[in-house]
Amino acid sequence: MNDIPWRWTRAFLLVAEHGSFTAAAHASGQSKANLSQQITELERALKVQLLHRTTRRLRLTSVGEGYFERATLAFQQLDAATEWAMQSTRELKGVIRMNAVGGLVGEELIAPLVFRFQQAHPGVEVELDFSSLRVDLLTSRYDLVMRMGELEDSTLVARRLHQVSTRYVASPELLEQHAPVRRPEDLQGLPLIYGSVDHWLLKRGNQQRVVQARGGFKIVSGHAMRQAALSGLGVTRLVDVYVEADIARGDLVEVLPDWSDTTPLSLVCPPHRYQLERVRALMSWLIQEFPDVYTRALREGLAAKRVR
Repeated sequence: MNDIPWRWTRAFLLVAEHGSFTAAAHASGQSKANLSQQITELERALKVQLLHRTTRRLRLTSVGEGYFERATLAFQQLDAATEWAMQSTRELKGVIRMNAVGGLVGEELIAPLVFRFQQAHPGVEVELDFSSLRVDLLTSRYDLVMRMGELEDSTLVARRLHQVSTRYVASPELLEQHAPVRRPEDLQGLPLIYGSVDHWLLKRGNQQRVVQARGGFKIVSGHAMRQAALSGLGVTRLVDVYVEADIARGDLVEVLPDWSDTTPLSLVCPPHRYQLERVRALMSWLIQEFPDVYTRALREGLAAKRVR
């Protein structure tokens, strides 16, 4: 084992995270000279250069980038171990930083469940973020993330939350004005209402088709996409909870039902955060409660109620 003081490595992480000695000094309350001295001692002990220093900018060397990534993970694990050792065996307490998809699923189904969990455990504070960034959980600040789609094999802890279906829908009036949609290729003759992705991958068994959105409407909001479809502006692709009740009432018509596919929803967290009882408890709570909440939203048409 080496005998490098942890404070030297923490000083390096502070400066690397904040991008300058001035910002790191302000955030930590240490002097720039003290931080600089600690990093110099660290580099001398490691016999490598971690930072390129100039009067105008500061950047990591290639070795510094690798050391930053590994040291960040190591200190996350150390912090988690400390919390695990200190946490009460009965009372849940502490912060949980969670990232989830936004829109109807995250903001109106996940969020109320999180609020109920916090009410049941007043010592827990959940910081819930609905940004759509694809974060690297091993190096990010998040303890828990809800993801849509198949997960890549990794060292992360993943638990299945639910499974949702995708629907391709349009208003009856729009479909009456165009030729019948019998194949994915037929969508190219219709205006499409799409979100952040400008192409759709349709699957049926072993078959795959890609439909490119040309023209139409780009709307990065599930609620607004549904409204645009109800208004007859085009065909849209949405998760079933947005449109199931509209289909049942006849306000929207599903096209290409044979090409509708299912998508898993999962809860994912780093192994070192899964050690924390509060994180495991929130995961279990969501997995227990979410399927019934989702089924009820499908049946009652939560998306329609929102705009009434």
